[in-house]
Amino acid sequence: VDTDLEGFGTIDRLGLRTAAIFGRIAAPVVKRAVDWRIVAETNGVIFDASEPTAAPGFERNLNVLGEAILGDGEAEARVAEIVNRLHDHGPMGSEYVSVKISALCANLDVLAFDQSVARIAERLRTLYRAAMGRTPVGFVNLDMEEYRDLALTVAAFTTVLDEPEFLSFEAGIVMQAYLPDSHPALQHIAEWSARRRDRGGAGIKVRLVKGANLAMERVEAEMNHWQQAPYATKTEVDANLKRLVELALDPALRGAVRIGLGSHNLFDIAWALLTARDLGALDRVEIEMLEGMAPAQARAVLAEAEGLLMYAPVVASEDFDASIAYLSRRLDENTQPDNFLRALFSLAPRSDEFDEQADRFRTAVA
Repeated sequence: VDTDLEGFGTIDRLGLRTAAIFGRIAAPVVKRAVDWRIVAETNGVIFDASEPTAAPGFERNLNVLGEAILGDGEAEARVAEIVNRLHDHGPMGSEYVSVKISALCANLDVLAFDQSVARIAERLRTLYRAAMGRTPVGFVNLDMEEYRDLALTVAAFTTVLDEPEFLSFEAGIVMQAYLPDSHPALQHIAEWSARRRDRGGAGIKVRLVKGANLAMERVEAEMNHWQQAPYATKTEVDANLKRLVELALDPALRGAVRIGLGSHNLFDIAWALLTARDLGALDRVEIEMLEGMAPAQARAVLAEAEGLLMYAPVVASEDFDASIAYLSRRLDENTQPDNFLRALFSLAPRSDEFDEQADRFRTAVA
């Protein structure tokens, strides 16, 4: 037991030993104690849905977490919850929300492509109308999850925003740099957005991230004897992120696309800001971070970039168990040996960690 608990502090080791003893005779009490401890540890990273959404000094992109959507009733309830957030102008409301298509509709099937796009589009219209009904107008960001959802998400996004009712509405979509397919997908979206602007429509925002579902994609690929959908190396992912930034800021698009760079890598953030400045496109770049992951760096970036959007997951107390999967995925991603956040605690100019990260950055740029 002592070997299994080596990674825990003294208090946690004592607590786990006590829980193991009393769990046999007072399981509900032990569960409440464990839940309390987890909630306390995740405070500032995952937020209670019953608390106000305002973040001092930062704007928040609210992502409502919950159990996997298994039926239409659950999907309708999730959509209603997000609509309520958009309608609420008080401390519990939000004018900026994120949602993925698997939270909008149950049992989506890429083989029933047109039918699935139609179902997603109907739910998107509901969210967009709620955002348009706000003062000021709200923002809906369409998140990405699995590779299989990429084409469905893009098709639903462009289908709805092409409709006359939503022509003047700016909405967002995410592109994951760890997918080679994201480059042609962004090319398609960017050219479509430019044509939409030429028709008098609004532009769009593309949130560029590296991708957080690598472990799941690898497992699925191995189980089905497929080549994995994401790139094989971190360097390829980092390089593709920079290609996506340059593509989205291409002057030929006439300002039809602005980007939200979702990254904690200070080299990538600085590079994106300098690239945008050189292209005269600083007004089309927004830096985004995960709330609670690197607060000191977030404050520094806020001062330099004159704005910062915090991606903030919220969860109702009865659905808290569902947030553990999100947290585990984020912590696993951010503690990988080649991840920037892992080196951040000891990063300083002329240190070994700094030189290693600088070399990784130069290699990706090359």
